[in-house]
Amino acid sequence: MQITAQMVKDLREKTGAGMMKCKEALAECNGNLEEAIDFLRKKGLASADKRSGRATSQGLVIPLTTADRRTSAIVEVNCETDFVARNDDFGTFANKIAELVLNNPSVKTVEDLNKLSIEGQSVEEFVKTMIAKTGENISISRAEHLSFAAGQNGIFDTYIHGEGTIGVLIQTKTETEAASKNSELSNYVHEVALQVAAMNPMALSSDYITQEDKTRELNIAIDKTKAELIAKSVNKALEKEKINPAHVDSEDHMKSNMEKGWITQEAVDKAREIIKTVSASAAASLDDKMIHSIAEGRLKKYFKENCLLEQAYVKDDKKSIADLTTEVSKAIGAKVELVTFRRWARGEAAAAEASQQENSAEAAG
Repeated sequence: MQITAQMVKDLREKTGAGMMKCKEALAECNGNLEEAIDFLRKKGLASADKRSGRATSQGLVIPLTTADRRTSAIVEVNCETDFVARNDDFGTFANKIAELVLNNPSVKTVEDLNKLSIEGQSVEEFVKTMIAKTGENISISRAEHLSFAAGQNGIFDTYIHGEGTIGVLIQTKTETEAASKNSELSNYVHEVALQVAAMNPMALSSDYITQEDKTRELNIAIDKTKAELIAKSVNKALEKEKINPAHVDSEDHMKSNMEKGWITQEAVDKAREIIKTVSASAAASLDDKMIHSIAEGRLKKYFKENCLLEQAYVKDDKKSIADLTTEVSKAIGAKVELVTFRRWARGEAAAAEASQQENSAEAAG
């Protein structure tokens, strides 16, 4: 059968494969378009498997909502290079994955997503077809569907920063259906989305931080406070002996500053003795109650900086996001509550996984 230029063009548009590959596939399949597509997919799947080990740190984070804003989804689809991430075909592919998540309440993880099908093929096959088309490894690192339960009122809002480098999803709940349709609420939830993108909160409020994490942060604050108080005593003793603390704050500095002639060997020996004796004395006389009080204050400051409701509003640091929430509740005449948020930055999931694997390898070694 004669293979025409139009047949090759049609196959290329459907598969993204090169012209010669399309012509070869059509000849192999006697001009049957559907069989040629399968032929190329099989070829593509084989080449995709070879690329599956390559790192995917680029890509897009895509949050979506339905028209009524009662259902939302967020996905992170990764590739190897920024060039592919900015390609229209990749963007279309990633948005199709996001829409699949949006339309399937069962998706809470990538494993859930992989159980579904898209355009007549499994999600895994759909991804591998895109791998064959781009020539790069492609992966879906995260996927989640969120929605309101029946009888609940509220809306979702989304924000995409930097052409998909950061995706934000916000869920707010309202007392009434009318309140959820108020323009003041839409303005408010968008401002919160911008806040989350800019300030990267770790939790909605300190109530959502586990006791284990709170204890760890408190211990860090206690150790930091102790170190600072001891250092303060040491520096005071050094200055009394006319020794600049900055010249002797480490063995490397002591050595380099002696070489520069900024301090003598005698002063360094004296500094070492002061650091040793004063550190021990100051550590022994620390007031644990005072230290704990200072550490608690630091912990509160840490939560204020890292918990969304407690953070200062970026456009008016005289009010917190909790204050902003109270204001919008009064403005629309119904209570507004921030329910949850997602802030996914491109590549952070892969980085976290790599770090976890490294830590596991170190522990095993």
